[in-house]
Amino acid sequence: MTAPEPARIHALPEQLANQIAAGEVVERPASVLKELLENSLDAGAGRIAVDIERGGSRLIRVRDDGAGIHRDDLALALSRHATSKIATLDDLVNVVSLGFRGEALPSIASVARLELSSCTAEAESGWRLVAAPGGESTIEPVSHPPGTTVTVRDLFYNTPARRKFLRTEKTEFRHMEDVLRRAALSRFGCAFTLSHNNRRTLALAVASSDVERARRVARLCGGAFIDAALALDFEAEGLRLHGWVGGPDYSRGASDLQYFFVNGRMVRDNLLRHAVRHACDGVIERGRQPAYVLYLHLDPAEVDVNVHPGKHEVRFRDARSVHGFIAGSLRRALSVDQSIDVGAALEGAPGPAAPAPVPATRVREHAAAYEAFRERAGGGVPEAAERPLGEVVQHVARRYVIARTPRGLILVDARRACRQVAGERLAAAINRGGVTPRPLLVPVAVAVDAHTADALEGRAPVLERLGFDLRRVAPESVSCRGIPAALAGASPEALVTALADALARTDSLDESPAGLAALLDLVLERCDLTAGWSWDRAVMAELLRDLEQLDAAAFTGRGERVWRALDAEDIAALLAEERRVAPPVSAF
Repeated sequence: MTAPEPARIHALPEQLANQIAAGEVVERPASVLKELLENSLDAGAGRIAVDIERGGSRLIRVRDDGAGIHRDDLALALSRHATSKIATLDDLVNVVSLGFRGEALPSIASVARLELSSCTAEAESGWRLVAAPGGESTIEPVSHPPGTTVTVRDLFYNTPARRKFLRTEKTEFRHMEDVLRRAALSRFGCAFTLSHNNRRTLALAVASSDVERARRVARLCGGAFIDAALALDFEAEGLRLHGWVGGPDYSRGASDLQYFFVNGRMVRDNLLRHAVRHACDGVIERGRQPAYVLYLHLDPAEVDVNVHPGKHEVRFRDARSVHGFIAGSLRRALSVDQSIDVGAALEGAPGPAAPAPVPATRVREHAAAYEAFRERAGGGVPEAAERPLGEVVQHVARRYVIARTPRGLILVDARRACRQVAGERLAAAINRGGVTPRPLLVPVAVAVDAHTADALEGRAPVLERLGFDLRRVAPESVSCRGIPAALAGASPEALVTALADALARTDSLDESPAGLAALLDLVLERCDLTAGWSWDRAVMAELLRDLEQLDAAAFTGRGERVWRALDAEDIAALLAEERRVAPPVSAF
């Protein structure tokens, strides 16, 4: 029997080569969204809008306001290994962009119908490229603002064997939500919107301050996480770790709330996971998972991001040092004593007493802020002297805020203060015509009795004016899809329950501005608006500034004390009272 002729080596057709590459790059619709979002972020986008239909199988459209693509480069963008992000080996060693291989767009175009529209800032008009797999792509002028829009339709239309492996529309969309969540957590300086089947499901504004960043994390990861999380910021020998980690009392049964970013890139790396687990040993219950949103920054030359086709894993040049730094920093954060040292507060100490040293970055921030004020004030008194409610020192039991003024201390009941501020803002919004709603990323189902469901359903138009988007989904269940923006830190379930209770306590709903404000006041009475707080100093300071702006009284309308000032005489009186009651303390 004659041996078969050995197959000759030949070059693969470009379309087939791109489809093979797509097997690594395009696993499902969420993979397409990941690649497009990375391109938008690398282009310096400050605003990204994502539109999806049928879980991404019919349509994925990503629009950004980034740098755009030159007309002459549009066709090249669909060529394999064409990129604007690296040019030399040195660029590859020091990768700072999210995408750089130049495989994404041609791979996507080989398994879907792709259109690419773009305009640079200096161009007179935009240009659109319609990809033609295996054929000649066409380029034509189009009206387009500066930035880029990539439209992907009918994913896997020409590879039905892969299309049949897609999950349900709901499942695929959930994966895409997770991709957008990671992007939003990685770039606080970018605004994001997400729509599915022509319905807006997420809108995130730019988060510039610590408070706004904490709010974005609460929105994306849940108020329960940010309420229990410890904020951290440590730096040593070219490494910086910052973010949030769930405290000793917060853990999860699954690893679904674990986000780690290295130089802005979301990774799932075993070394980093092990470092976190090592730090949490003995802190959280065995068998439970820690929750965290953490950011590691280091010299790009010290980390290789080109070790995995999907760029999920990284390799560190000095893995031992990175592991030790992360584990040590987290152990310090998890062991910080949150108690307040009143003596230090009276002496003007910038922070709480704690067994662990204050991170160097925080020390520098306090010093820089103080010096900046002294320059503005010509070397005068600290900024707290100009603020009636002073400068935040610390919280007690995640309920009370202690602030320092030149005369003494200010004690603030944070829950009552938040209710007071929210009530004033909601009343003002009602007088302007309506309360701004905040759509929820994931609707929350709330179990109620049939009578309550009837009441909420029957008053839906009025409740919309108050910022509530409630829809009945069962005889004894309503779906909360939006809440008043001013109450974003509260639990949607708690708000709906409180709203139902307030309606039950109201004989006839007064739809005048005063009547609606009174209804919301009843809702606020039962809600803890600090539930989603990170309890960072920035968050507490914002509350004090809000109280000052409103010229808030020390008591609520019900006579509850919101804040109280203690000067040196008050403190002396308290200490004298203690001496009269307590027996003498021996020095021996």
